[in-house]
Amino acid sequence: MALDDTNLNPSYLLGRLFAILEKVQKEANPSIKATIRDRFYGAASSTPITVFPQLLKLKNHHLSKLGHQGRNIFFEKLIGQVMDGLSTFPAHLTFSEQAQFAIGYYHQRQNFFEKKNSTQEGTNRKEIKKDV
Repeated sequence: MALDDTNLNPSYLLGRLFAILEKVQKEANPSIKATIRDRFYGAASSTPITVFPQLLKLKNHHLSKLGHQGRNIFFEKLIGQVMDGLSTFPAHLTFSEQAQFAIGYYHQRQNFFEKKNSTQEGTNRKEIKKDV
C-alpha cells in the first residue's frame, strides 16, 4: 500500500498531518533528539483536539526556521491539501480510527522516504551520465 491522496477519512488525514508536522520539525531542527512523535503521538492519535491546535502553532515557528521559501511553500501546500479534507479536530478517536491514524501517518512518512530516494537516484544517474 502507498499514500492515498483520495482517502478522506478524517483519522487517516490526521495521521498524514501529524507526519507532515513531524517532517517540518525535523527539517527545521536536524539535530533534535525528541520529536513531536515522542511527545505527542499518543494524544494526537486518541484525542486530536488536545494536540493539533498546539502543533499547528509550533509548525509556524518551525517553518520560520527553515529559511528556504520553496520548502515553506511545499509544506504549506501539503498541509493545506490535508486540512482541506477536515472540518474539525475530533475530541476522541475510537480504536478503529486510531488504526486509520497510524496508517495515514506511516503512509505519509513512507512517501517522504520514497521522494528522497528517487531524488537521490536521479542525482546518481546524472553523476553517472557526467562520468560517461
